Amino acid sequence: MKSSIIISVLILAAVLGWIGSGQITKVKAESEDNSSYQVSESQTLTPTNTSDSNSEKVELKNFNFNLIDQSIELQGQTVFNKKIDVKSETTGNIIDISFKRGDKVAKNTELIKISIENRIELLNSAKKDLERLNKELDLNEKNKNNLLGQNKELIKLYEIEYASAKQLIDKGLSSKSKLSLASFNLANAKADQEDIIIKYESQLSNIESQIANVKSQLRNIELDIENTSIKAPFDGIISDKIIEISEFITTGNKLFTIIDLNPIKIQGYLSEFDVNKVSVGTNALIEDSNGIKKNGKITFISPSAETSTRTFEITIEADNKDLSYKSGITTKIIIKGSELKAHKIPPSILTLLDDGTVGVKAIDNKNTVIFYPIKTIKDTVDGMWVSGLPDTVDLIISGQEYISIGEEIN
Repeated sequence: MKSSIIISVLILAAVLGWIGSGQITKVKAESEDNSSYQVSESQTLTPTNTSDSNSEKVELKNFNFNLIDQSIELQGQTVFNKKIDVKSETTGNIIDISFKRGDKVAKNTELIKISIENRIELLNSAKKDLERLNKELDLNEKNKNNLLGQNKELIKLYEIEYASAKQLIDKGLSSKSKLSLASFNLANAKADQEDIIIKYESQLSNIESQIANVKSQLRNIELDIENTSIKAPFDGIISDKIIEISEFITTGNKLFTIIDLNPIKIQGYLSEFDVNKVSVGTNALIEDSNGIKKNGKITFISPSAETSTRTFEITIEADNKDLSYKSGITTKIIIKGSELKAHKIPPSILTLLDDGTVGVKAIDNKNTVIFYPIKTIKDTVDGMWVSGLPDTVDLIISGQEYISIGEEIN
């Protein structure tokens, strides 16, 4: 709705300008360039309710539609797909560099080798510690099970003694002291069982904690060794090289920059009038200054306009396996639109009604004056393209001011 109001205001302003300059007036047929508007020869008619006066004659021409391309053309700029500053994740001397600036490299290719130094010794030491602790773990479990087994047999023995002493007391054949002793021994055996479990569970926890620490050290050493080999994170081009052979580096030092140009991204900006004509997935043709063309698709449309320009950023992605497009070059973007039936007419034949409607006067098949509201599609140096007319139509190109809508002419 907002766009329609804006377009109507622009058309009204244009018409008022033409009125002010005297363009929406009687125009002589010989001043028209027939080839510009794809029309037939003109004919002159006279209103039926007027006298035979040359000044009151109107002139008609037949106009036929053309299919016009509604493609959107704008300027864009290429942008790399990915860019990474590769940094060191360990320390050491650089002992090998297998690339130079500008080289194309494949993913996982080793590009830099850093000295391993004493990392292998540390790795072997950690492995031995882990082996020792695992043996301690097994021995702790074995000792616990042995002691618990012995304690279990002792508890059974004391349970038998206690039961026997109780039976003798019940028969009056034994003193209570034997029962008390058997009860005491049984209670101590059961308490020893709890102590064994607590002792060896504590030792188990301690050994397991040491094993976890050694495993963590082992992983860190292995990772540190792995980090001495710097590999390409993806297929790309080395755009910058920072280091040299024998240089000592520490964690966080920048080593090189790699960029990915496939697919290539193209950024452009659409006006608020064009942004709703496209969507993500819409095809686009890209052409650089050397005439190299690529087909792409819109992958991103900004949901909000740039504050200063009131334009919407779009991103297009195109295949660039041949790397013919570099990052940062200027391109032409053509977003193919649908074809629209339109007529090219001279602005001088426009009529402005009292209610502000802009259109043209025409003659129907009964020689009656009718009015067609029109919508401007685009302006050119030799006419304006409009929609809203029948495929073929007889338009009044001169004398519009002498006739009224609904009037018959001969």
